[in-house]
Amino acid sequence: MKRLTATLLIILFSCSIFSQTREELYSRFSKAVSAHDTTAAASLVSNWERLYPNDAELFSLRANIHYMNAISQVIVRSDEEPAAGTEYMVLQDSLGAKEYIYSEKRIDSARLRSAKSILAEGIARHPDRLDLRLGKITLHLNSEENGLAVQEIGSALERSIANNNKWSWTIDKPVETEGVSHLRDCIQEYLSQMLEMGDLASAERMVDDCIRFYPKDAVFLTDKGTLRFYAQDLESALKWYLKARKIAPEDMLIATNIANIYEKQGNKKKALKFYKIVAKSSDKRFAENAKNAIEFLNAE
Repeated sequence: MKRLTATLLIILFSCSIFSQTREELYSRFSKAVSAHDTTAAASLVSNWERLYPNDAELFSLRANIHYMNAISQVIVRSDEEPAAGTEYMVLQDSLGAKEYIYSEKRIDSARLRSAKSILAEGIARHPDRLDLRLGKITLHLNSEENGLAVQEIGSALERSIANNNKWSWTIDKPVETEGVSHLRDCIQEYLSQMLEMGDLASAERMVDDCIRFYPKDAVFLTDKGTLRFYAQDLESALKWYLKARKIAPEDMLIATNIANIYEKQGNKKKALKFYKIVAKSSDKRFAENAKNAIEFLNAE
């Protein structure tokens, strides 16, 4: 009986350590990644594989290892001045000749492809792990593969309908979200990235997918209006903003956008109508800007 009790205690004690190890391993792995310590990270992945061979987390961990190994910073010495925005040092000899020293990012495309492939397999096996999907989208955007990023975003949106936005995250923790809110916030960041790249076509394809799956989401409708505005298609932009306003009449950004378009179209009466709505807003910034616009229009 004593022997059996001792055996049970060992099993229980082992299970206690095992249950804590997953969280602890992830914490240590995160620190290794932050320190760019690939050796320590790889060792931790080996431990994880031994303890949790079928864990969804392994796809994220392996992809991170490949990504870490794919990106490197090299020191460049050149006679030519680097591109604008690059930080550099200048060495000048006694004859006035200059040499520029700066850091440059290099990407190993084969290792980057491996990271994407690992994430693709992880998504296929664990379709409701949102972090795997967002990781793959980020890799595509970092590689300037915006078309592939848009495809992946479309797949995530389609899955969000199927799983009713019940996503999991690192260590299989549920994603706290109200409707599509978390995914929507991420898409707003992707939209900003594409606009910074000047890729309006990919941005619009992405937003069109958003509206296809969520036709009554005021944020996505507003995004579409903004893209049409950038394309100088004021009539279409106004149409999308008005659709968004029907869904979110309290949103002062939408009302301001509508007023701005009416003003640009020379429709002073309707512009004033919407600026007056915004001027009553509790948001001081919106209200002040609207009052200034009203004063300007009335002075004309």
